[in-house]
This record gives sequence, structure tokens and C-alpha cells, in this order.
Amino acid sequence: MRPPLHFAVCLLMLGAAVARAEPPEVEATPGRVVLGKDTAVEVRVRVPKGAGPVRAAASSGTWAQPRLEGGAERVFRWTPPPVRYPLWAVLAFWVEDGRAPEVTTVVLPLLGRTTLDVSTAPGAEVVVAVGDARFGPVKANGHGRAQVPVEVPPDATEARVLATRGTLTTDRSTPLEVPAGRPLVAALTPEPLPVEGGGWLIIAGTKERISPSALTVVVEGATVKPVTPELARYTVRPRADATNVSVTVGWRDAPSEDAVRLQGAVKPAAPKADPWVLIPADAHPYPALEGRIPISRLTSLFLLGGAAFASGANGGPLLGLGVSVPLPVWRRRVAAEAELGLRHASLEGQQGSTQVRSRVWGMPLLLSARVTLFQRGSFQLDGRAGGGVLALSHHLSTQGIGTGDVFPAAVDERRVRAMGFLAAQGAYQWGRWSLLTEVRGALAPVETPSLRAELGGVSVSAGLRFVP
Repeated sequence: MRPPLHFAVCLLMLGAAVARAEPPEVEATPGRVVLGKDTAVEVRVRVPKGAGPVRAAASSGTWAQPRLEGGAERVFRWTPPPVRYPLWAVLAFWVEDGRAPEVTTVVLPLLGRTTLDVSTAPGAEVVVAVGDARFGPVKANGHGRAQVPVEVPPDATEARVLATRGTLTTDRSTPLEVPAGRPLVAALTPEPLPVEGGGWLIIAGTKERISPSALTVVVEGATVKPVTPELARYTVRPRADATNVSVTVGWRDAPSEDAVRLQGAVKPAAPKADPWVLIPADAHPYPALEGRIPISRLTSLFLLGGAAFASGANGGPLLGLGVSVPLPVWRRRVAAEAELGLRHASLEGQQGSTQVRSRVWGMPLLLSARVTLFQRGSFQLDGRAGGGVLALSHHLSTQGIGTGDVFPAAVDERRVRAMGFLAAQGAYQWGRWSLLTEVRGALAPVETPSLRAELGGVSVSAGLRFVP
């Protein structure tokens, strides 16, 4: 029984070794970068033979190629950012083979070059020390002025100025204005993100480990969940209807400081063939369709509010409340809508000695079709067209001397008229909610014995759409 047991143990150890992705070995040359002098960094990444593609990401700068395949050693070329102030650069590398990534990070100091103006005794020899590096000596001129070129690392806070004249040496410190920063590097893997199975969000910084509690992560088009409470590594599950995923990562105590924004494409799920279904001979030829797709997944509610602009006194506020149901036409890009609105216009004027006040309330009931013309990520542009009826209430009141000779003292009128409209609507989706903006042109002429108005015109409105 002993040999089979040994064989089983070996198989388990081999399976564990295969399932665990080994972090790559990384070597960067040069190990420190002087901005304005060093134009590129060569990074050699060593992985096991037969390993999959190696991906690279950086907190700043650019890659010649962020993804390399083939060979036990992959050579990346990284170009520093076009800045001159000192900062840290975080480079991350991992093998993209479908398993949870094991990431290797390299933190490079990017040194800034500047010139320090020093005032000392005329003719003194000046040396400036920044950390362990020394610059100079530079001899001060007859006015005791010296300019010393120095290279400043990102962790420097002050420089020591040593001035020697004969046997006399002065030693003083001067502060260095180095911007504070906590750079982050973030990446989505694999690329594109599959709807089936999802992927991972990788986050790294200058510290060896970052806790998810120290970060804020805002995601559109997917849900994320930390893998462990100690390491900033997240699982990412794209929504089935998402075409891309947007992520914003920042520090919780300063969300805008060194924030990282990235976007990744989504690989849709493979279409599934409809299974064969055996239907008994005595079954009804048209089985009921209820329950196949929940109505809550189809129906959305929307609310619009804004103002209409028309000639004369016909302009005024408007409000609309409606319901939208996608139709099984053109991949559900067409929806049928019903809308109940409210429209108001008013006029106050004087004719001779008579004060005239006219108030118009309109309640349109409209049926329309909405067609999706363009969609990219969370943004969508729709066209709308429809028509219906407009229930009108008009109240006219007059006040003044001889009112009854020209106008009746008060008039109440009610009418029902036809109305039509065309509109362009933009939507930005945020989960179940969408922000809406709409520009609409409408035609709704109204004429009564005491009123001639146009309750259509051009309107601009904004609102919300909600999918229950």
C-alpha cells in the first residue's frame, strides 16, 4: 500500500504547484532615474519556461509594449514621465494565464535636477549634500554667490550646504521643496474581462502591502470584492450588459490625491444555443409566455422636468412622468413609452384701463417610440417620436373700469386637442438609475373663443430613469 500512497502524495504536490502562479523575477536598469537625463529604463522579467503572456503596468510613464509573450525572459522598455520634479514610480508585472495573478512590483526613485543658489563668503568652496550624494565643489564669486547643480530624490526634505574658506568651514541646512506623493498603480486582468468567470483588479503602491480599508474604489459596469482584508486585490464581475468597466482608485483619507482612473473592455458571454424541447402531442400549440422574462427587468420609469420656449407668452415650465417597455425589436433597441405631463403658461397685461390675466394648464397624454441611436459604455443617445392628446384648462379674468363692455369678468374654458413631438434624449447609466437630458420640439396649437396659444415649442428638460 505504500507505493500508491507515495504516488497520490506526489500527484497532490504537483497539482498544488501547477495551480499556484509563481511571481516573476524582475530586474530594472538603471535602478534610479534622473529626470531629463535617463530617457528609458530596461526591465528584464524572468518567468518559468512555457509561462503565458506577461503584463506590465506603471503609476506613471509609458511602456513600449505593456504585454509580451514567449521565452523565459521578457524585456520591457519603460519611458519616464515628462516631468522634472522628484517622485516615485511603481512598476507592476504578472503572468496573465487565467489564474489569480501573483504580482511583482518595482519602486523606482525618479530624481529631479535643479540648481541651488548659495550665499556665502567670497571665494569659498561650496559643496551640497543631498542624502548620501555630494555635489560640487563650486567656488563662490566675489559677491559670495554660488550656483550648485544637484539631483534631488523623492524622499529628500533638506540639503546640507558646506562652505570652506581656508581653515573655516560652515555647515547649514536648507529645505527642499519636494511635492509629497503616494503613487498608485492599478490594472484590470485579464484583458478583456470575461463576463463568464470575471477577473481581477490589481492595486499596488510604494509600500509592500496596501490594505483595502485604506483605499476607495469606485466601479462602473461591474462589481468588485476584496479577496483578503490585508491585500489590495479584488475580484471583478462585469455586468452581463456591460461593454466596458471603468474604475477609479484613490486613498480614503485623500480621494483626489494620486487617484488612478482606468478602463477595460468586456468580453461578452458566448451565446448559448436553445436546447431542444420535447412537446407532447396534446400540448397547446402556443404555450403561455408569462414568467420567461420578469416584467421588472423590462419596465423602467422616468421623470422629466424643464422649461418650454415658445413665441409670445406661450413659454413656461413642464413636467413629465412616464413608463418605458423595451420591445423585442432590433435587439431591444426600440421601446414603447407612455407619458403623462403637465404644462403651464400665463399672461398678464393691460388693455386701456382693464387688467387681463390669463392662466393656461395643459395635461398631455402621449404615446411614443424610443430608439437607441448610439451607445458607448454608460452613455446612450436615443431618439423619441410620438403624439397624443392635450387636455387644456384656460382661466381668463379681467379687472378694471368697463370690464364687461370689452371682456367678460371671468372665463373658464376646457378643450382637448391633438399634440405631437420629436426629441433627442441623452442618458448616463449609474446602476439602476440613469441621468437624462432631453431636447424636444412639439406641436400643440390651441384655439378657443378667447385664446389662441401654442403649447408646443422647443423644450429643454432633465430628469431620471429607474429600472425596478
